[in-house]
Amino acid sequence: MKSVFIEKYLGLDIREDSIALTLIGKKFRDTEIIAGEFIDLKLLTGKDEKAEIHFLNEINRFLIEHNAWSQSVVVSLPRSLAMFKTFELPAPNIKAVYSMIEFELERHFPSGLEELYYTYQLTKKPGNTFHIALVAIKKEIVNYYLKLIEKLNLKTTVLDIPTFSNVNLALPLESKDSALTALIDISPCALEVVLIKKGILEYSRNSIWE
Repeated sequence: MKSVFIEKYLGLDIREDSIALTLIGKKFRDTEIIAGEFIDLKLLTGKDEKAEIHFLNEINRFLIEHNAWSQSVVVSLPRSLAMFKTFELPAPNIKAVYSMIEFELERHFPSGLEELYYTYQLTKKPGNTFHIALVAIKKEIVNYYLKLIEKLNLKTTVLDIPTFSNVNLALPLESKDSALTALIDISPCALEVVLIKKGILEYSRNSIWE
């Protein structure tokens, strides 16, 4: 019997040298992975037309083969493109954090936020302190990727980086007795090391292989 899906979700995890495509279908009571594929790429810089054509052709093939056009498209950009910072912010409650965060970000990016897209994760710590894990990417870079994806008639609904995606998957698996967890993401082009301390994302460093 053919599965009937209420909605489909398409995930594009773009790395320096590859892209992972995942199509997920939502049923009435559960979800199902419909299809998935890894495709080798060259780093997309906007200067290599052949690399862009290969990127578009391979994704288009996947879309056609699996009828994967979706209203919900989640895109994860290469970690090497992002700036990562963590800091502590004293505040009486989370509402106050939201009102203060932009001023704090200006301090961490003195060149200004006008040229950046940014996102962050908030974690409440003991006392009136919140831990902020912050990621920022230049708008020029993000817009390049989004416009490239739009050529496939796909509209990005969620934009992320693999650091946050990996940590969100790892946290439920973290031992309750563990004081410190190291999460290592290895690819042919890069290595990222993430440290999670008692359920809080404390550190991330990305290094390109020489």
